[in-house]
Amino acid sequence: MKRIFLVGSPRSGTTMLQSLLAAHPEVISFPESKFFHYLLYKKFVRKFPARMEAFFKDEINRPELFQGFDNSQTVGTKVRWFVEILDGLAAEQNKSIWLEKTPEHIYFIEDIQRLLPDAKFIHILRNSMDTIASLHEATRNSHDLWGPGWDLNHCITRWKEAVLISHKYAKNSNHILVKYEEIVDNKVKKLEELCDFMGVAYDKKMLKFYKEKAVNLSLNLPWHQGIEREVKSNNVHKYHKIFNSNEIRYILDKIKGVKGDISGKVTVEVSEPIADICDIPQICDRLSCTIKLEGIKLGIIELPICDGMVAASVLADAVAAQFAWQILDRFFQRNRCEKGNKLWETLLEPLHPKHDWTLFLQELWGRPHWHLEDFYKPEIAEEVSTITLEKKLIVLEISEGFANIKVKLSEIDVLVKVGGVAVGIVTVAVENNFVSAQKLRSTINRNIGFELCVAAVREALLGKPLNGKQWLRSRLASCAQQRSNLPDWLNAAGAGGIYPQNAVMFGRRSGAIGTSVSRRAALPAAALPEIESAAAIAGEPTMQIPQENEFPKQVFYAPEIIGSNSSYREVSHSVKPQVVDNHSVTKKLPILSYRRISPDGLDAVTPQIFEQQLHNLKNLGYYSASWENWRSAKLAKTPLPGKAILMTFDGGYLDFFQYAWPLLKRFDFTATVFLVAESIGKTNSWEKAEFEEVQLMGWPEILQLRDAGIEFGSMSATHQPLTALSPTEIVREAAKSRAILERGLEKSVKCFAYPYGDVDPIVAHLIGASGYTFGVSYHLNFSSFDDSLLSLPRIQVTAENALKLA
Repeated sequence: MKRIFLVGSPRSGTTMLQSLLAAHPEVISFPESKFFHYLLYKKFVRKFPARMEAFFKDEINRPELFQGFDNSQTVGTKVRWFVEILDGLAAEQNKSIWLEKTPEHIYFIEDIQRLLPDAKFIHILRNSMDTIASLHEATRNSHDLWGPGWDLNHCITRWKEAVLISHKYAKNSNHILVKYEEIVDNKVKKLEELCDFMGVAYDKKMLKFYKEKAVNLSLNLPWHQGIEREVKSNNVHKYHKIFNSNEIRYILDKIKGVKGDISGKVTVEVSEPIADICDIPQICDRLSCTIKLEGIKLGIIELPICDGMVAASVLADAVAAQFAWQILDRFFQRNRCEKGNKLWETLLEPLHPKHDWTLFLQELWGRPHWHLEDFYKPEIAEEVSTITLEKKLIVLEISEGFANIKVKLSEIDVLVKVGGVAVGIVTVAVENNFVSAQKLRSTINRNIGFELCVAAVREALLGKPLNGKQWLRSRLASCAQQRSNLPDWLNAAGAGGIYPQNAVMFGRRSGAIGTSVSRRAALPAAALPEIESAAAIAGEPTMQIPQENEFPKQVFYAPEIIGSNSSYREVSHSVKPQVVDNHSVTKKLPILSYRRISPDGLDAVTPQIFEQQLHNLKNLGYYSASWENWRSAKLAKTPLPGKAILMTFDGGYLDFFQYAWPLLKRFDFTATVFLVAESIGKTNSWEKAEFEEVQLMGWPEILQLRDAGIEFGSMSATHQPLTALSPTEIVREAAKSRAILERGLEKSVKCFAYPYGDVDPIVAHLIGASGYTFGVSYHLNFSSFDDSLLSLPRIQVTAENALKLA
């Protein structure tokens, strides 16, 4: 007889899963026995006989089985008595497995394993916010049945404890951890895995008869109402009507440490080969990588775990993006670089950034005698060959010599490769049908900038010893040569390609080089439909999309894939904003966040106060900057001219169209409005617990505002706190929202506002991977040059603090 225990936090889907498993012809299950909970928990030991009597007489209707109970027996004897009864009940019905489901038994796993060494355990885990909200509601509505002590903190604690206990057993062969959301998402696949764990074949009857099993097992308890309904995703989240925004932020703050506690942890030495990281429990969502350089810790990188692994290519790209400067500096320190006819040894101490950057450009371009400014002067003449170009696009490898170009066009596009890997397209102006090699070089330096360093470190230095006398340029040339000999090097089997064979890959999006557009990323295969939809609407290149009945193993955003018809280019200048105050500059940018502008409504800023704020801002010389203005300023670390400001509005309320926009237009300001994509034209359902229900803008208002210059961004699809979600759920929220908005707006959407201001490195990474360049949160400070573009701070303007700004 096989004995299996189903455990987890209360309200995490244990009864649903029990019903599905109990519908298997080989499985028998029962209502919650709470056997070990009453047997071993000191607080309940005295109630153990009464509990057993109720279980046999009232719950499974077999009172005769209780007759052999003897409370004076030892714990071990009582366990044998109970197990023999369950074995007998299973044998009566010719079942080979009995399944005992009591969520509280998660606290007694060690005891159960000691007393029943052959027992197996199924753990179910569910989204924190959904579980805590459901637990909070059930314990409040059925207080007499649940007992005292179930305040919000206790509900949070119970979820945290269950999750942490379950993850302790993630690698044990007699335990399996499964997510509620994955069962709902792909019932057959998950049930097949669970059946394999139990040692039986999957049976279609499980999805046919589980509803009647649910009715019998739930005992008609009030918190089990509706348990017999279809197992499917539900876009209505209970916590939206139970918790206000402050309570949601409180919960998120209380549980934020759990993600770190249950993450996979590895150490990576960047001067040694970097491999795929696969030895991670399937249940883990994130990987915490301690990055070392020749034994010295550089820092920690957090990456999402998608489909059970973190690919070496994604890890290497993340390491280079975060630590390129330190790695390059160490490379210079460790190597003797030939300069002219003499050996020049770099300093043992870290170099001055300007000196380091000059040295990098000297090595990259093979110009050891040039000064920093020389690399940015297009007029420097060189004796090089001249070629004639017949088409607009040319491919140039950084480590090869450039030629002058004759071409009968006003401009040409240059696809730039570093070590054989494309890093982007830049547009170069043509004068008198001629482009010099130095103009190509200077344009690339200006427009690709630090991404040249990131790509060079990633391709030439990572995974290799930093000593030796080979120049950086020589290393890149070797990489480019190797890849030129392998036409399918991107992901061909045995070719040492960037991505695994047969992976689904989404190519480069439009946007600026050096932002999230340039970062490699793995994406969860379960979110492929949403990712594919967003890419198709945007016209982005894709490779190897599987057939409808196939399920891909791995999915990647691959910025090296640049479509032949792509318009993705980096312009060599940005539009200058109109500035009123020429005596000021903006080193720190105020980004203001409003919710509602309305004469009535909870927490709404009145039109009168908003008008006064705009009047004051105008008198002080402020003007509306753009996201691209701030990106360019951050990249160059050059202040914006005048007094710049960014104004944003969350939610897309109809009163923005009615009250805010006319005032913005009158004072010559613009704004970005963040929309909850699946609520467009509906009401603010995510605020049921806190605010009155009001109308949101529909597409007619949105399109009118778009044509008037208002920018729109995403506030996810359904306004969920993203740090509480799995990578699959995060990407679905981001990609689904992007698809809806870009289809409706007929233009790209680059800005994302994190619901509740809730963001961490994993969320930011996945939002960038899903197609967004800018991400905004809430903080009481202005944005500085050091802020990540995907984690920009905003100051919330509320009815309470609005007068201070007026």
